[in-house]
Amino acid sequence: MSIFTSKGLKPTLSFEFFPTKTERSWSTLEDTIEALAQLGPDFVSVTYGAGGSTRSKTREVIEHIQGKTGITAMAHLTCVNATRAELTALLDEYAAAGIENLLALRGDPPKGETRFTPTDGGCAYAKDLLELIHNDGRFASLCAAFPEKHPDALSREADWTNLENKLTAGASGAITQCFFSVADYRALRARLPQARIIPGILPVTDFHALVRFCERCGACVPPALRALLEPLANNKIAVRQAGIAWTVNFCRDLLAAGAPGLHLYCLNRSTATAEIVTALRLAGDL
Repeated sequence: MSIFTSKGLKPTLSFEFFPTKTERSWSTLEDTIEALAQLGPDFVSVTYGAGGSTRSKTREVIEHIQGKTGITAMAHLTCVNATRAELTALLDEYAAAGIENLLALRGDPPKGETRFTPTDGGCAYAKDLLELIHNDGRFASLCAAFPEKHPDALSREADWTNLENKLTAGASGAITQCFFSVADYRALRARLPQARIIPGILPVTDFHALVRFCERCGACVPPALRALLEPLANNKIAVRQAGIAWTVNFCRDLLAAGAPGLHLYCLNRSTATAEIVTALRLAGDL
């Protein structure tokens, strides 16, 4: 059932998609899924919008992936705007659709709100959601990890203690938020050496987009990466070439540091992700 069951010591390869809003973007996503399926990922995940806003779309994408490609699809599930009864009903839906793996998250506040507020009768923390899933017994689950710490955490150490609690609550491993420092990943692995923590990788192709993304999620752009890309920022071709080369080396260093796999945030586009995976495989790193 778990995505780790048959992998042994071989690194996993996985991608993340998000549900689309228009027919045109759905067509693009279909093309992306078809292209990246050729790379033979071990699983893919599909995000779940704030407040359950893409609940039906998430299931639609998951069913498309499993039905058309046969690739294991993992659904995101959050605590936001859902009671335990509603979450249990959603688990029934996923089980009926053949979904066996879930990524359990607290979730971001709904649009327009700055703080997460637990729903009455719902789960206050990801740990609570993981316990609900574990007690259900039909799913394997992963959780989120933050090499730099969750934006709401008091400290990195407190956040990593929370990660330990999530693993104890039933998560079989974790996928990280995007980050850009191998040292941060090494420190997290040193704290939890037995945990299966998969780095979440954002392909670097645009400096301005990178900065905006990091501002939204609380990640830092390391000075060396900024120094590499900022002078090229207005040359799209040059920054893309430099960014992809940097991402390949970053992935290589993470695998050398003991990463059990790579989870690429492909942003519903296939080209950069395919280039990165191909380069790693040609070099024998993946």
